[in-house]
Amino acid sequence: MVFYLSMRKVAVLIPSYCPQNYVESCLESLSRQTLDVSSYVVYIALNGCRYPYEKYVKDLLNCHRFESHLFYVEEPGVSRARNFLIEISSEPYLCFVDDDDVLSDDYLESLLNVSTKDEIGVSDVRCFQSSLKEAMPNYIGNYYAKLPPEESSLLRARKYFSSPCAKLIHRTVVGDARFNPRLVKGEDALFMAEISPRVSKIKKASSAACYYIRQRPGSATRSKTSFLIEVQRICYLEFCYLKMLFSLKYQTSFIGTRLVATILQLRKVF
Repeated sequence: MVFYLSMRKVAVLIPSYCPQNYVESCLESLSRQTLDVSSYVVYIALNGCRYPYEKYVKDLLNCHRFESHLFYVEEPGVSRARNFLIEISSEPYLCFVDDDDVLSDDYLESLLNVSTKDEIGVSDVRCFQSSLKEAMPNYIGNYYAKLPPEESSLLRARKYFSSPCAKLIHRTVVGDARFNPRLVKGEDALFMAEISPRVSKIKKASSAACYYIRQRPGSATRSKTSFLIEVQRICYLEFCYLKMLFSLKYQTSFIGTRLVATILQLRKVF
């Protein structure tokens, strides 16, 4: 595997499966960043279907002046794509972005200003369908407004441990943790739980910094699965969290909230 050695500070990691024109908005928002282009690199892992998407994304990247690297990962799955990009990149800070989402102009700069080797910078989060002017806070965005400038309690900051997006994470915090490719849903929260012991606190970026989530039919989080598959997924998640709980490496109360949240998912299935 080739490692891309870089003096830049931030690796923007974007998994992409059969991208449509929404990826154009994502890349345009990266091109508008107030952070100088010499400070970040964009890595995209196209997974699953290769043609005609590879040429489409490559042509889009050629229109932007930030440094970028496009890869193809044969096996589909956002977890495999993200894991590949973690391994292939070398910058100290990791910024996870989904290819249908959009970043505010000062997103990277604001997060970099508050993030350290053990402190995760977090941003506001809003949802939109067609226009950012109509964006509304989601449950994390609502929590952001109540969040103090700094929060060292994992329990109080637990909503921000449901996703790797809307934050900047130092590579030392990630360590050897990786996304679980067995999971289609729930892998984000599991990953964040695994890195939680290395997080001393979360810190709010500037109020203008925002991660915009596109509410798109057909995305993985909105796709319906069969009853049996859903039950198997939830039971497997419970098993993973129980292993973490009994390992004594994690904060008991925090992992306990993950267990409860997973059990509540099981209740919804029935």
